[in-house]
Amino acid sequence: MNPLSAHFENGLSEIDVGVMSHGFAEHGRDYRFILEDCLGTSPGTYRLTLTHVVAMEYRTALPVSAWSEAWSDDFIDYDRWEAAGEPNGYVFGANWSNAYPGFVALADHAGAAEWALKLGRPMYAASLHTDLFEMTLVFHDALLVKVSDDTSTISKVTMPLA
Repeated sequence: MNPLSAHFENGLSEIDVGVMSHGFAEHGRDYRFILEDCLGTSPGTYRLTLTHVVAMEYRTALPVSAWSEAWSDDFIDYDRWEAAGEPNGYVFGANWSNAYPGFVALADHAGAAEWALKLGRPMYAASLHTDLFEMTLVFHDALLVKVSDDTSTISKVTMPLA
């Protein structure tokens, strides 16, 4: 079973999670996400680490028109965007993305199967689709640590259903 699936089964939300930051760990092997989750069984901020990442595909989720509209550097700094009169366009300077439709722990992924054969170890794949980007990663394990109870950003835009 994909190790990421266990975290979803244990209460981490797959959708409407705030992706506050993401990137490779300093050593370059593992990929880390800082996530705000106000819908899960234990709301808070989490560090999700996908270990032994051997393949990654990243692409924009924004249409060409959104890139064209928000090309100016005014859109990469929230204060600067406000000072410019809040022009229409995607505000990269919000500094987070909404995971929607969110995470998917992929089953039967060809790339994961290929890497498992090469390495002689279980390998898995997951995709993440946010309002800003889409990515797919091939990895060995998924570790989740709650780092705080903070949901101050995502809870402003996501309301739990009763």
